[in-house]
Amino acid sequence: MPYKLHEHTADIRLEVTGESLAGLFSETMKAMNAVSCPGFSSEMVERRVEVSSPDILSLLVDFLNEIVFLGQVHHEAYEELQTVAVTETHFKGVVKGRKIISMEEEIKAVTLHEASVRQTEKGTWLANLVLDI
Repeated sequence: MPYKLHEHTADIRLEVTGESLAGLFSETMKAMNAVSCPGFSSEMVERRVEVSSPDILSLLVDFLNEIVFLGQVHHEAYEELQTVAVTETHFKGVVKGRKIISMEEEIKAVTLHEASVRQTEKGTWLANLVLDI
């Protein structure tokens, strides 16, 4: 056989809560920063983000992957999220952050593997996510 399959665990699992749906989006973005531990420059940046998906889980994962993409392309990390509009299938907002001068851990993607999003009985939101690093 010309190939071998090996088990590989290159991921981080997150459990994130938010007081609202918009808060969940903000907290998951902050959790990704905690994983990657970026070193920032003083140069501030702002990017518009708009994502549509068929359901809330896909929307959160697609939003986070857009944040990963923007950060990689522009060498930035985002610390603040201003939500303009959010529903269970559409997100529109602005991320604010700074240029990156160093990063301890690079996030390649946020996956749907073992991911979940739900609203609790108390009305808060809970997400379980897997980051591919």
